Amino acid sequence: MQQIIQSIVFIVAAILHGITGMGFPMLGTTALAFVMPLSKVVALVALPSLLMSLLVLCSNNKKSFWQEIVYYLKTYQLLAISSVIGSILGVKLLLVLPISWLFVLMASVTLYYSLNGLLGIYKKTKTIQVVANSKNMIIFGLLAGIIGGATNAMSPILLIFLFSETDDKNRIAKASNLCYLLAKIVQIYMLKDQYLLLNNREYGLIFLLTILSIIGLYIGIWLRNKISETVFKQLVFGILFILALKIGYNGFVGVL
Repeated sequence: MQQIIQSIVFIVAAILHGITGMGFPMLGTTALAFVMPLSKVVALVALPSLLMSLLVLCSNNKKSFWQEIVYYLKTYQLLAISSVIGSILGVKLLLVLPISWLFVLMASVTLYYSLNGLLGIYKKTKTIQVVANSKNMIIFGLLAGIIGGATNAMSPILLIFLFSETDDKNRIAKASNLCYLLAKIVQIYMLKDQYLLLNNREYGLIFLLTILSIIGLYIGIWLRNKISETVFKQLVFGILFILALKIGYNGFVGVL
């Protein structure tokens, strides 16, 4: 029963990731964190997340795959490099510090950002905007990498910057997934000892969840082309709001 629930969560997370370019690592981590240590969960989710980020980068390309990669690497190189550096620091925090405080911090930022975004859609408040310059690209990449390396939840920090720069759904999805991809490579390398602790059942779980996630991802990518910019933002902010409540609850339980 538990594996069925986890499979459903991963399929839903993959569909949402295909639509919005985010959400799979956070939802996947949350789904497994109830039954495994967080360091093992982060390592387990990193493998399908890496593949999914690569597939997002391969989708809806206006140029060849390598031309797209080169374009986004050049355009967002400071964001990508700083997120990799942040991921290294984040994984180190994951291995040595209690994770509850990171959860509380992440939930606070995510909750504020998602509520502000939802209210901004309905003209109840101004959405958070930052100047899309090189300095902020480095700052937000570094912060996203630290949080993502420690908790698999780098999306909100990246989106604050990307939504300030563009409203293009595909551009947001591809730029964010470039950072996810590089961060997952760092995670997998630094958590390689965790993979030695996985048993055959857990490796089987990775395989099953990866297959289901790929199916869900392509459904989501197809749906992305069918929805408006407003619906896209509503989905992103709505997912972040729900995740913020869940992550905050886990964090406060751990602190108390």
